[in-house]
Amino acid sequence: MQNIFTNEEEIKTLKEAGKKLAQIIFDLEKFSQIGMEVSKLDEKTLELIKKAGAKPATVGYTPRGADFPFPSSVCVSINDEVAHGISTNNSRKLKEGDLVSADIVIEYKNLFVDLCRSWIVGKDVFGYGKILEASKKATQNAIEKAVVGNITENIGEEAEKTAKSFGFDTVKELGGHGVGRAIHQEPFIPNGKNLGVPIVKLKEGMLLAIEPIVCQKDWKIKLEKDGYLFKTEDGGVCSQFEETVLITKNGPEILTKI
Repeated sequence: MQNIFTNEEEIKTLKEAGKKLAQIIFDLEKFSQIGMEVSKLDEKTLELIKKAGAKPATVGYTPRGADFPFPSSVCVSINDEVAHGISTNNSRKLKEGDLVSADIVIEYKNLFVDLCRSWIVGKDVFGYGKILEASKKATQNAIEKAVVGNITENIGEEAEKTAKSFGFDTVKELGGHGVGRAIHQEPFIPNGKNLGVPIVKLKEGMLLAIEPIVCQKDWKIKLEKDGYLFKTEDGGVCSQFEETVLITKNGPEILTKI
């Protein structure tokens, strides 16, 4: 199933979906507060998605290797949690200074868009502002490489180079991907260079979820017992910004924006 989009009606729908998703995650960040249970973020996300006329694409989705379908409308990862945190019935309470990443995929008119944002709860008491800035910049710089004729590896190389310029690194075991007609599609977008994954030349109309994860210390991660949540092996914190990006003849176009 190709994630190439040239039909103007489909592109219009994707832009509508991206705008809706950007507003959802903006509202979710404002909603979050110290002392709130993570489960409330899941409930609020579901409410916002339904209000937008969309569907929570991750609810009931079973990725390869998983023992059960993912239950949540938003993946919430905190501090040393890297990705894919289950938020449903999660009684963990947000604390001041926590670095929260929220990753949401919605389905809108049979098309899919993907977005992640990170933020600090309350005041930055642990000095996580620098890694937050680094991850935002890593994604911005990586997106600039998403042009016709370039290759997927160069996107990841740019993200890695940017992270290292701040004194951090990128998680290598996870990466970006195609999106649009399903939650995950080819191509895989590595978050570094020479990682032994297929290299794909970028074409006009490709829709990509570009999502480098910047880690504070070592990039090695471990999978927790629930089969979904990844954490850093050394306890270092992570930050992530993700955008759904359409490759056009005039360059990359970010669709997940208000």
